[in-house]
Amino acid sequence: MTGEIDIATSGELAVVLAALLDGAPPAALELDFGGVRFLDSSGILVLLRAQGRAADQGCRLTLADVRPTVHRVLEITGVLELLGLGVPAAAADDPTPARADDPTPAR
Repeated sequence: MTGEIDIATSGELAVVLAALLDGAPPAALELDFGGVRFLDSSGILVLLRAQGRAADQGCRLTLADVRPTVHRVLEITGVLELLGLGVPAAAADDPTPARADDPTPAR
């Protein structure tokens, strides 16, 4: 997935996820979020509904390669564990978070 998942695009994601979970879903479904730059509450709602539907059908839905900014949104909203996420790789490698006013590039 790429771009932004917000009120304008979350409906498309819902349709795709519903199609993947129709019938006999796989035992696990991992969504590659490496290209997702932004996620709002409407996108989170779609993900949580899909996760619940997947769980009801015995499928584990998780997110992979989540950017730190999207990871932070999921952390603030308290849904990290539901979506199979832990600490993003960049944060694990660098214990000092980059500051918005810091002119040095993040590692």
